[in-house]
Amino acid sequence: MAQVFVWQRGLAESTFYIITMTTTHQSAHHKRQTPSRRTRNQRHMRTMNRIVLLCSAIFIPLYLAIRLTGGSAAKLEELPDLLSRIKTPVVWEVPEDGVRYETFFHGYPDDGNKYVVVRVQMEARMKIGYDVVPRCFQLVDNSGLRHYPLSHSPIFIHLGDKFSLDRGDTLDEELLFEIPEAATADRLTFERFQE
Repeated sequence: MAQVFVWQRGLAESTFYIITMTTTHQSAHHKRQTPSRRTRNQRHMRTMNRIVLLCSAIFIPLYLAIRLTGGSAAKLEELPDLLSRIKTPVVWEVPEDGVRYETFFHGYPDDGNKYVVVRVQMEARMKIGYDVVPRCFQLVDNSGLRHYPLSHSPIFIHLGDKFSLDRGDTLDEELLFEIPEAATADRLTFERFQE
């Protein structure tokens, strides 16, 4: 009488079934092996990890919302505005007539270049945690070249080479750039500069 052992993986990860088939009897006997202590511990830890992650995903945002608002419903209504201010701490724009080209601005540009004066209006929606320096601004011309403002830009003459903005501060100042004579101003960028 020949016996054939067939191992088959069950639905649970480390559960195995032994099927014994005999040639004389066409019946199958199922014997289930009990998982080892290590396997049971791994399953238990996996379940616990999932529970902890689920609780964290639910309760941490609730805790932060209560902590930021002090539990007040009125402050809870202001929370979207606060998040918006954190996401966009400085609002700035160049007005419609805010770009002009000059051949003289307290001096002449280098040969083959011209000056571009850009009027920028800025409002700090919250205290800015970094200093605004000339390298925060870049003028991109129509060929994609980036130009930094000159140190004798009116904004830096009035406020200094490095200044900070507090919540509610507004500016309406001019930046001075020097670009090639054939180029035109395409857009102005503003972002934090880190050395």
